[in-house]
Amino acid sequence: MNARTIIEEVGRRRNVALEGKHPDVVLADVVHRPLPPARVIVLANEKGGVGKSTIAFHLCVALADAGVSVAAVDLDRRQQTLSRALLNREATARRLGVGLPLPKQQVLQVQSGSMLCQEINRVAWNADVVVVDAAGYDSPIARRAIAIADTVVTPVNSSFIDLDLLGRFHPVSLDVVETGCFATALNEIRDARSRNGLPGIDWVVVQNRTRKGASQNQERIETALEKLALQAGFRLGSGLAERMAYRELLHLGLTHLDIRRIPDFARARVEANREILALVADLAVLEPRQSHVEGLGRPVQETLDRAPVASAA
Repeated sequence: MNARTIIEEVGRRRNVALEGKHPDVVLADVVHRPLPPARVIVLANEKGGVGKSTIAFHLCVALADAGVSVAAVDLDRRQQTLSRALLNREATARRLGVGLPLPKQQVLQVQSGSMLCQEINRVAWNADVVVVDAAGYDSPIARRAIAIADTVVTPVNSSFIDLDLLGRFHPVSLDVVETGCFATALNEIRDARSRNGLPGIDWVVVQNRTRKGASQNQERIETALEKLALQAGFRLGSGLAERMAYRELLHLGLTHLDIRRIPDFARARVEANREILALVADLAVLEPRQSHVEGLGRPVQETLDRAPVASAA
């Protein structure tokens, strides 16, 4: 913590119960611990029920399908949605006797910065990408995961109530009144990284469960997010529509990218495939770190290009 930060803290006592520990303390707990050279993508939002685990699972599968070595770390040790989906995927592959890309996975049972880094090292020592799925509430371990992230992906539903944690808006003009507590916490960690000479965090907000056809509410949400993006410092990525296609296979650990590998299975929904692959392309997952995975960004675009032509659903 530098002199300027100390002076600021003396002038304003931090409410740790509400605001969490100072971001410099959070960063110091993880920044000097060894980590593998993999790209770290963290799915995080203090709002629950926005589809973080669903998107995390589809990211893992889409990257693995493109030839990328992927490891997943589930921070939600109670619900374990991402971990269970990947375990179900292994069981389905065995039961059907088909070869599916199988990302490695681990649940973080001991919630500390040291164990987070240790488990990432253990499960992802030779991975190209680590996908970390945080629980849908604020926690010390979620903040530490954000502190080591290269990219943070925040899914949001098309509701101003759900956007409250990112920002609050004037009900008529949709001007940003103030940034929300999650955006504030994330940007504090960004500032702490900057003070310590570390690279910035690419923050991507994606709309989830959007419905077909434009509506006045959807247009207002998009306008509000565009305004907030400038103030809070995130960019908007491709989101996912509200589709049964994402739900009907998740409990089997499958996505529609897998259907071409399974004989006598129903045809894939091309739009479901294209949505998740568009999100992967938006994240530019492998561009900033090319040293040990040169050329692996290409298969994602090739997968987009070869997505099967089938009836959308």
